Amino acid sequence: ENHESPALRCVMKLALTCAMLATPAYGVVSLYVANKQGNQVRRCPVGSADDCVLVAGQADAAGGSTLDAVNKPEGVAVERDGTLAIADTVNHRILRCPKDNPAGCTKLQSVSGEVGSGMDQLNQPFGIALTMDGEYVIADQRNHRVQICKDTADPCVTLMGTGTAGSGATQLNSPYAVAVGPGGEIYISDIMNNRVLKCTGRDSSTCSVDATFNNFFPNFMLLDNGTPGSFYVSGTTGVQKCPGGGGACTSFAGGGSGDNSIAGPRGLAFSADQTQVYVADVTYHRVLACDVAGTAGSNCARVLGSSATAAGNSGRDLNGPVGIALTAGYTCTRPTTPGYVINASTEYLSPDFLPTGFRVDGITCADGYSANGTPEATICASEGPYTLSGCVPFVCTRPTNDAYNFSAAVEDLAKPTFSVTGVTCSQGYHLATGTTEPTITSCDSAGPYTVAGCELTVCVRPTLDSVDFSGVDEDLNAASFKADGLTCAAGYTGTPAAAACDAHEGAYTVTGCAPITCTRPATVGFDFSVVIETSLEVPSFEVTGVTCMDGYATAETGVTVMPCTAAGEYTVEGCTEISCSRPSTPGYNFTGATENLLAHSFEVTRVTCAPHYAAAGEITATVCSEAGEYTLAGCAAIECTRPTDVAGYDFADAAEVLTAPDFAVTGLSCSPGYAGTPAATVCDAAGPYALSGCSIVTCSRPDNAEYDFGAVVETSLTAPDFDVTGVTCADAFSAPTGVTVEPCATDGPYAVAGCVANAAACTRPTTTGYDFSDAAEELTILSFAVTGVKCASSYVGTPAAAACAADQEAYTVTGCEPLVCTRPTAAEFNFNDAAEVSLAVPTFEVTGVSCAEGYSGNPTVQPCQSSGEPYYITGCEETTTTTTTTGTTTASTTPPTPESLVY
Repeated sequence: ENHESPALRCVMKLALTCAMLATPAYGVVSLYVANKQGNQVRRCPVGSADDCVLVAGQADAAGGSTLDAVNKPEGVAVERDGTLAIADTVNHRILRCPKDNPAGCTKLQSVSGEVGSGMDQLNQPFGIALTMDGEYVIADQRNHRVQICKDTADPCVTLMGTGTAGSGATQLNSPYAVAVGPGGEIYISDIMNNRVLKCTGRDSSTCSVDATFNNFFPNFMLLDNGTPGSFYVSGTTGVQKCPGGGGACTSFAGGGSGDNSIAGPRGLAFSADQTQVYVADVTYHRVLACDVAGTAGSNCARVLGSSATAAGNSGRDLNGPVGIALTAGYTCTRPTTPGYVINASTEYLSPDFLPTGFRVDGITCADGYSANGTPEATICASEGPYTLSGCVPFVCTRPTNDAYNFSAAVEDLAKPTFSVTGVTCSQGYHLATGTTEPTITSCDSAGPYTVAGCELTVCVRPTLDSVDFSGVDEDLNAASFKADGLTCAAGYTGTPAAAACDAHEGAYTVTGCAPITCTRPATVGFDFSVVIETSLEVPSFEVTGVTCMDGYATAETGVTVMPCTAAGEYTVEGCTEISCSRPSTPGYNFTGATENLLAHSFEVTRVTCAPHYAAAGEITATVCSEAGEYTLAGCAAIECTRPTDVAGYDFADAAEVLTAPDFAVTGLSCSPGYAGTPAATVCDAAGPYALSGCSIVTCSRPDNAEYDFGAVVETSLTAPDFDVTGVTCADAFSAPTGVTVEPCATDGPYAVAGCVANAAACTRPTTTGYDFSDAAEELTILSFAVTGVKCASSYVGTPAAAACAADQEAYTVTGCEPLVCTRPTAAEFNFNDAAEVSLAVPTFEVTGVSCAEGYSGNPTVQPCQSSGEPYYITGCEETTTTTTTTGTTTASTTPPTPESLVY
C-alpha cells in the first residue's frame, strides 16, 4: 500500500474526496478521547506537549446527568459540521457538543435519556458512528440491538437485534461498537458472540457475518478504506486486522512488552497520514501509535497518557480511555464566493467526519456563471471558509449587426455587471417609431448580447416603360440596396443602373436604357434575296420575305422573324438542316466514334463491334434520308457451341442459350465420381464455351479402430472407378451382416460399416404404436432376437424387429400402423363445415358435423373400430309432420333405435 500518499490512495480506490487525509490540512492534530473512568471527553494534541482540553463533562471528573456532565462515556464520533457526538453510556443518551464547549452540549432529540427498550430509549449505549445522511448508528449494548436515530422527534429504528441476547441470524449479544463504510455499509462488533457483522441495508436481512474470533471478544473497529472491506478491530488480546468476507484475521498490535503490551485495547483511529493506528488502552490509561507497516509486538509507542500507566484527569493524563476520534481541531465554513450554488444536504464541513471527511457534492454555477472544468470545493487549511473553483462569469460578446454603429460604444461584457451604452443606428437605418435609442439586452449564455430598435430605410420600385423588372433581384433596404437583373424593356438598349432612394418609402432610380435599331442578320440557311425590311426600329419592327436556302427544311410554322433585343441583328428562325440520329441497333460500340450527323456533311467513323459480336466485313454507316436514325451494317452476334471434352460434367438436365449476348447454361451437374460447383463461361469468339468447377474425387483410407486394414487391397481410390476389398473387423469386433465399403462423396476417407463390438447390445425402443409387454428379447447384436412384440391399441399390422447398428442404440421395430377411419356416407348428416383434423384413431379429431336438412339433434362423432371403416355418428333424427283431429300441424321425431347408429 502507498502510505506516503493516503489522500490519493483514498480517491483512487473509493472515488471519494478524501481531503481529510491530507497532512497539510491538519498541522498538529488532536484526538477526542472518551475518558470513561474520569467521566470526561477530552481533546488531546498529538505531536505536541500541550495539555488536553475538556470538551464534555466536568473538570472535577464527577459524573452526572445534566447536559454539562457525562457518566462513563464510551464512544465518540465527529459529525459533518464538526459537532462531537458522545455515547453517554450510563446516562442512556447521546450528547452533541460543539468544539471545546462543555456547557453547550445538547441531547439527541430522538432519544429520551430514560433507560428502557422503547424506540426512544437506550440501555447503556457504547459505540456510535455517523452515516452520510447524518444519522446516528448506536450500539445499544444492554438491549442487544443496534439502533439508527436522527436528531429529530422521529423514533429510532432497529437495524439488528431482537432485544434479547442470542446468536441467531437476527440476534446480537451485547453489541459493543459500530462503524460506517464509505458505501453506507454498517459494521457491528457482536462482542459476546465473538464476531463482526456487516449490514448492507437497513434491516437484519441484509446483515451477515464478516469475521469470527475465538475468545477475542471484539469491540472497537477501524475501517481501512485503503483496502476496501478490510478493518482493524480491538479485543482482549490486542488489535487484529481482518480482510472481511469471512477471511482469517491476523495480529496487528499487542503481544509485546512495554508500550507493545496492550492490556485493555479499545478505541481505534488512523493518524492524519494513515501510516499509524492510534489504540486506546483502557487498562494502562494511555493511547498508543502503532505503525501500519510494522510488526505486531514491536510497532507501537505511547503518544498520550502517563509513562507510569497511571490514571489522571488533568494535563496529558488519561483515566480509562475508551473511544477515540481524530480531529484537525477546526471546521470549514461555507465561503461567500459569488457564482456558486451549494446544496447544504451534500456539504460535509468537518475534515474529521467519517466516512467521508471534508466533502462538498453537487456544486453548480449560479445564474450568469458557467463551468470552467468541474465546479469543486477545496478543504480549508484552518478554521475558515473552504475554497471554491470552476465557475466563471458569462462574458457576452459584441454582436455583428450592420444596423448598428458601435464606434462610440462603452461596454462592460461580464454577465453579472453587464452594461453597454453609446450604440447608435448605422447609416441607412433609422430608429423605430417611438424609440429614442437602441435597446441593449445581456446574453443568456456566453455569446453576443442583443441589440434592437434600428430599422432599415426601405425603398419602393419605380414605374418605368424603358425598364423590364421581371427578372429583378431586389433588396429594397436602403443600407443594403440592390436591384440586380434589371434589363431594358423591349425596344430599348443599354445597361440599366439602379440607385437607392433618398427617403424612406421613396422610389429608387434606374438609368441607362435607350430605344434600339436592328440590322439584317447573316444567319446561314436563310435567303434574304426577296426580303422586304419595312422597318428595323424595334417599336415598329416589320420584316417579310425571308425564306430557307437549299439543303435546309422549313418548319411547319414557316420562317419566323423577330426583332433584336439589343442593338444588333434581328433574329430569324424556322430553317433547319436535316440531321440524322445515332441508331439503337444492338451489336455496335460507339466508344471513340466520331459523328457528323448533319445530312449535307454526314460522316461517321471508328464504330466497332460490341462484345460478343464479330465483324462480317467492313462496318458501314449510311446517312438518313430524312430526320431519323442512320443505318449501320457489318457486326453479327457470336454463337458458342457445347465443348467436346465434357468429362466430369453431366448435361442431362442442362439448358443452353448459346448466342453470346444472352449466353446462359443452367442445370449442369458433376458426373458421378466428380465433385464441385460446375460453371460455364461464354466463348470470346465463335466456338466452344468453357467448363470449370468439377474435379475428380479421391478417397483416403479411414482411421476406424473397429476395422482391420491389414489385408486391404485398394485397387483404386478415385471415385469413378473406386475399388477397395479385404477390409475386415478388428479384434473384439464382428460383422453380423458383413463389412461394406463405400466411396467418399468428396475428397476424404471412404466409408466402412458393419463391424460392431462382440459385446455390443441394443436397447428397447420407445416407438409409439408397439406393445412390448410380452416381448422376449436377446439384445446382443451378434445374437439379436426379439419375439412377442405386438401392435398397441388403435394400431394394426405385423410387427418386426431389426438389430441396431451400434452399441446401446435402440433396435428398430416396423409393421404397426395406426387405424385410419374414413368419412361415412349418411343422408342424416351435413359435412360441409366438417373439420377432419385427424382420422387416425390414436389422435382422432372430427368437428363441425351438423344435422342435414330434415333432421335435428346434436351429432356425436366416435372413431371406427377397424382401419378403413367409416367413423361413427349419432344424434340426428328425422323430423316428421302429423295432423291432429283439430287440424293443427305439429312436429315430432322418430325415436332412435340401435339401427340409427350410422357409419
